[in-house]
Amino acid sequence: MQTTVMFKTDKKLKEAAQKTAKALGIPFSAMLNESMREFVRRREITFKVFEDVEDEVWAEKALKAEKEGYIGVRESDIFMKKLRNKHAQPKSR
Repeated sequence: MQTTVMFKTDKKLKEAAQKTAKALGIPFSAMLNESMREFVRRREITFKVFEDVEDEVWAEKALKAEKEGYIGVRESDIFMKKLRNKHAQPKSR
């Protein structure tokens, strides 16, 4: 059974991702599905911190999104910690 996922993203980022997937010869949806599978399999996600001019641009976008009701960085961190604790594998002894 398949479903449709809708979310907001930066238009240029989406277009760049579609172009990259096409250049690699894979459907855009296949790339997104594999990203989700990897997230579920590893139970982790990596966020990279940029140390250049784009930092300011992304910071502004994050603040704007937070003001518009989207989850903020602090809330994301708290949510991820709760999620990790909820789904943590018991440690082997």
